[in-house]
Amino acid sequence: MKVNRTALRTIEILEYIAKSQDGVSLLEIAQALDIPKSSVFDILKTLLYKNMIVENQVGGKVKYSMGIHSFIVGSHSLERFDLVNIAKKYLIPLSKEFHATTFLAVLDEGMVTYLYKCESPKSQITTANLGSRKSIHCTALGKVLMAFQKNEQIVNQALQTTQFIAHTQYTITSIPKYLQELEKVKQQGYAVDNREDTLFQICVAAPIFNHNKKIIAAISLVNSYSKQLDIEELSKFVKNSALQISKELGYVEEKI
Repeated sequence: MKVNRTALRTIEILEYIAKSQDGVSLLEIAQALDIPKSSVFDILKTLLYKNMIVENQVGGKVKYSMGIHSFIVGSHSLERFDLVNIAKKYLIPLSKEFHATTFLAVLDEGMVTYLYKCESPKSQITTANLGSRKSIHCTALGKVLMAFQKNEQIVNQALQTTQFIAHTQYTITSIPKYLQELEKVKQQGYAVDNREDTLFQICVAAPIFNHNKKIIAAISLVNSYSKQLDIEELSKFVKNSALQISKELGYVEEKI
């Protein structure tokens, strides 16, 4: 069988990058796979263009790691992903109980990227869809994903690439004020988007941690804005759902 060399090298490079937790450099790829650096360079640029991989500065070196698009394409269906399957068990009943829309999202390239969405028949329609992205500054998910992120480089890169544009009169439009908000989120364990993205909706989000106590995702519940809505009470349900998902992923809650 005739094999296309470029296609084969592309697959080998993706497989090699996928095995690395901290990313790999062009030179490391070329040496490990015995591929000319010029060929590796061309393939990497193509993969970057298609968002299959991402490029980061790590210790002064350019390193490559897997992008969210690789996950979307490679899995064929986001429902095959363990995180999604576990989260669904809690997001579906949460959505039904409050007649609201629930989301699962991750932080990717400084943006909130949606992995799962559950809409109740009575919930207000939202614009976010699977694979779509939103800014970190005007979403409860973005605040949570940033507040509990311990990697300062990821946080700083996200802040530098974010345009703090006002979506409504309630949107946070400066980094100092946003950082103050993140401190509040850390203290209370959840975040709120109170008409900051759209005037007609309010959103509560909570973090999901893995077995290493690192934030890997967040969930949220979006409802129509109402002065009578008890945000603190609503947050208890969202936080508990996030905690149960975390526990299924190996997280052990710290006892105080």
